Amino acid sequence: MYREQDGNIIVRKHWGLLFLYLIKFIFILLFAVVLSFIGVFYKEALGDELVLYVILPLVLVLVNYSFLKLILALIEFYNYLFIISWDQIFVINASLIMRNDIEIIDAFKIIKLDAYSRWFISNVLSYGRITIELQTKEERIFRFMPHPYKLLKHLQEQREQVLENRKKKYIVDDVIVAK
Repeated sequence: MYREQDGNIIVRKHWGLLFLYLIKFIFILLFAVVLSFIGVFYKEALGDELVLYVILPLVLVLVNYSFLKLILALIEFYNYLFIISWDQIFVINASLIMRNDIEIIDAFKIIKLDAYSRWFISNVLSYGRITIELQTKEERIFRFMPHPYKLLKHLQEQREQVLENRKKKYIVDDVIVAK
């Protein structure tokens, strides 16, 4: 889930979300199998028209819907990146249906950072959410982030370095202007 490349930390959503997508896919397919079973074995009791014109098209729609939903979920899962650079945070969320969404958060404008990992399952699987509050009173919540407390530590270190570098820059500028 974490990968460091050229001094940047690249984070992908937790694999538990992928598992949730697969469970939804299997559930819809099982529902379609049960419907087709009912349609085939109780054809005379239900009537040929009901089976032919309602149940079988419904099964086809459910199967197509489940595969399409799984494909779009996989694309969304693998194209979501949370990149921590030395002074900015890039959030890339690309999918086929929506336009590519790239958000850039300046670490200097972050007021508050929080990490939450609630419930038993999220603590065992070590995923949670990261909340970033900006100076504009905007609150950004990132869900299904792996190891949220480790990620929070990286974000706090990044913010401290940015604040320290900006203070040095303004102190040097004030000394130069004063002379």
